[in-house]
Amino acid sequence: MHPFINIFGLKIPSYGLMMAIAFIAAILIAYFRTKKAKLDPDKLMNVAIIAIITGIAGSYLLYIFVTYSFKEIIASIANGSFSVFMSGGLVFYGGFILAALCCLLYMWKKKMNIPQYAAVIMPTIPLAHAIGRVGCFLAGCCYGKVCETPFEMFFAVTYKAGVPVSDVPTGVPVFPVQLFEAFLNIILFVILILYTRKRLKSFSVVFLYLFSYAIIRFTTELFRADEIRGIFLGFSTSQWISFGLFAIGIVGFILTRIKEKKQPPQDEDDMLDIPDEVIDVSASEGQSAVPAETEQAETVIEEAAEDRAEPVISENTDEPDKKAQTEEPTSEKE
Repeated sequence: MHPFINIFGLKIPSYGLMMAIAFIAAILIAYFRTKKAKLDPDKLMNVAIIAIITGIAGSYLLYIFVTYSFKEIIASIANGSFSVFMSGGLVFYGGFILAALCCLLYMWKKKMNIPQYAAVIMPTIPLAHAIGRVGCFLAGCCYGKVCETPFEMFFAVTYKAGVPVSDVPTGVPVFPVQLFEAFLNIILFVILILYTRKRLKSFSVVFLYLFSYAIIRFTTELFRADEIRGIFLGFSTSQWISFGLFAIGIVGFILTRIKEKKQPPQDEDDMLDIPDEVIDVSASEGQSAVPAETEQAETVIEEAAEDRAEPVISENTDEPDKKAQTEEPTSEKE
């Protein structure tokens, strides 16, 4: 469609441009959500860097394993040409799985609050994915099937002949499956945003995303026509992965929701308003964090109690002396 975009005379690949926009949008939204949840933005940026690097690496590696056989990969390494690694292509699931594992490992090592950070980050994934799919549409990769029915023709797009856009059929109407998946990812983004508004500490959002996107990916794969997808027993590699993620997502979501319902309800806003300094001081000293106003009030009460107690003690001690003074003259008269 538009594999290159001219910006001030510069010819920029549309796919790379949309990927950059996707990363920036995801990081900005995650950053503001982190500030709102009173989490550490610096730790979030570290997670974002890890996610970008491992995400690209994992996507590229899965593309290599899907496109080439194991023998071809070994032969390319053995002869020193590494030709299979010179081809370009990305598979989302490879990047998502590797990035998720690496980010979870980092957060666990740094003793971060994984449920909270996961709730902050997860909604940005379908948003970035949607923007990336627009890049796929412009570049012509991940294209759909040739349209035949009137329903398909209503949404059909035609790539011009002679435009260097992968191996997409040109001059014929094809289904814009990339835009279809982008639209579904936007819907999922909105769902996750609404879900995490009252569940800022719930890890169930991760499982909600897993089984939701598994359904989206399995469905959109049915409309795709690009053959380099690792077809096995009638299903693509991404569809097989979707089977596994759907099962994990459903089971994990049910178990986490059951666990959350057994826990007493908590006011998220009140909990998030507790400064980290108060928590650190109280934990290190083994004391409860008491506001200064409360301590002053207790001091005033104690002083007032002492002031009241002193006159009572003096009156009790003086009474024997008075009685002695009044009794002495009586004894002398007797």
